[in-house]
Amino acid sequence: MKPIRAVPDPVLIPLQGKQVAQPAVAVPQLRQTRIDEFFQARSLAPNTEKAYRHDLSYFLQWTEQNWADITPRQIAQFKSHLMEKHIDGQRIRSDASVRRILGTLQTFYAWLYRVRYVSDNPTLAIELPKIPEPEARALTAQQVEKIYQAAIALKFPERNMALISLLSHGLRASEASALNVSDFEIEKVYIRASKADSKGYVPIDLDAQMWIQQYLKIREADGEILEGESPLLLSHSPRNAGTRMSYNAIRKLMDKISAQAGFKVTSHQFRHTFGTEMVLSGMNPYHVRTLMRQKSEQTFRRYAKAADYIAAEQAFRQHRK
Repeated sequence: MKPIRAVPDPVLIPLQGKQVAQPAVAVPQLRQTRIDEFFQARSLAPNTEKAYRHDLSYFLQWTEQNWADITPRQIAQFKSHLMEKHIDGQRIRSDASVRRILGTLQTFYAWLYRVRYVSDNPTLAIELPKIPEPEARALTAQQVEKIYQAAIALKFPERNMALISLLSHGLRASEASALNVSDFEIEKVYIRASKADSKGYVPIDLDAQMWIQQYLKIREADGEILEGESPLLLSHSPRNAGTRMSYNAIRKLMDKISAQAGFKVTSHQFRHTFGTEMVLSGMNPYHVRTLMRQKSEQTFRRYAKAADYIAAEQAFRQHRK
């Protein structure tokens, strides 16, 4: 038999300046997936969801880290980033924009924490910028008269006045746009689709009833068959004639009225005017808030505050006579 050779001891050769390659481990990026899940779990209006997505995408552009890896210190750094200034010292973003973006981030992280996607909420320690309470931008009687004159002087005066009459009862532009013929019940209109699900009936006065009925009669005289689902307000532009008057079309009409009247007019000013005038007239603020379908008491305070100032000034003038 041949003798069995002994196995020599292994010789260790050190690697100088070299590292053994490790297999790459792909870490799945769940950032956008979590955002999609967030919206699937909530019931938000399309415009609200669009705004939330915009705010969250801004944060995603700022950092590449996953949601669970974000620390309170990084949230503070993000706030500082939002509040940066141009070379000339002007803020890139206003306090209102910074407050909105950070508020969106807080809402999103609160959801991530509830569903246990994160173990801590890094946004809890951040303070949102304080912004002054917004003022009501009510129109004066003289301004309203000029707006009526401008609306009648432009093309399709009956449609223009039907729209302004609705806005003058506290409707938002989006609510007026969404109205169908069946939503007009002569003495009131029914708001089916609205901001923050604030649906409900809104009573309208005789002037508004007259302008809407006159506008609908003109459409019938032109051969249109009015059905319940027909838009109450139509676009009459060459490109979109016969279709529903959109929010953008209302904005463009306000721009034309502004040019004709000689001062800036927005659709929301009519809502401010309605709220202020109703409170000033002595109507119970709770009833005014109900008609305006205003859920936020703090937001509604602007109308009561403006009415208080007007009433105080009137009392002062009367006292000094």
